[in-house]
Amino acid sequence: MMSGTSISSSVIVSSGLGYKPEGVASKVEGVCSFCGLHIAKGDLASPFSVSSAFMDDISLAARGSGLTCGHCAPLMTATALRESGYGVFTKGGTQPFRKWVDIANAIRNPPNEPFVMAYATANNQHMGWRAPVNFSSALFYVRVGLRNLKIRHKYLMEAVDVSQVVGLAFGRESSAKTLAHPFVRLSSDLKEIGHAGLIVNYKPKELEDEAYRKLLAEHQDNIDFLMDLTLGETWALRFLLTPGAGSL
Repeated sequence: MMSGTSISSSVIVSSGLGYKPEGVASKVEGVCSFCGLHIAKGDLASPFSVSSAFMDDISLAARGSGLTCGHCAPLMTATALRESGYGVFTKGGTQPFRKWVDIANAIRNPPNEPFVMAYATANNQHMGWRAPVNFSSALFYVRVGLRNLKIRHKYLMEAVDVSQVVGLAFGRESSAKTLAHPFVRLSSDLKEIGHAGLIVNYKPKELEDEAYRKLLAEHQDNIDFLMDLTLGETWALRFLLTPGAGSL
């Protein structure tokens, strides 16, 4: 028997979007080139085929297998690429994951069943078959553009409070849209240089050197905590630290 997974992101995304498997009964056993799903004899499948414009071969789960599973096939249309670019997908449906307020809500309350989170950063990105399947709400991954970002839910929720403590200590005030935090900038698509850099590395003009060193020492544990966050956690903070997200 050829190796392959019994569930894949395409199974979940396609089901969540209400797509039915496509193809013909496979005459051979194999593995889906795109998502790595095991294909048994008789399962709906089709030959692997992409256009010359396809640039994501490095992401293929089983390059060279020659097969596409019935769950990946419907995700290849232009409409499907748009619909699968943003969302929290489970077999039972899809919840929005594009507006900042929706992203914040989903990250605070991830599903308690196998799920996929996808957030495209360009038009027509293949997200459905490339995103990881999550089996835990305590530690999960979000596909953001070309990256799979890890989020430890407990640490992320704690980081919201720690960010405000450190931000206020170093002179950052909350505004109508953004809570106080010590980051130079937080980028929603990770395309901005300086994402998650800390202002604590720059001495406030009004502080003397000794006062600055004392302030750093006082908050060193919290600063270390923030510096140990994953890229996914700092990405998620962009949305959790923005209570005015509903207007964005």
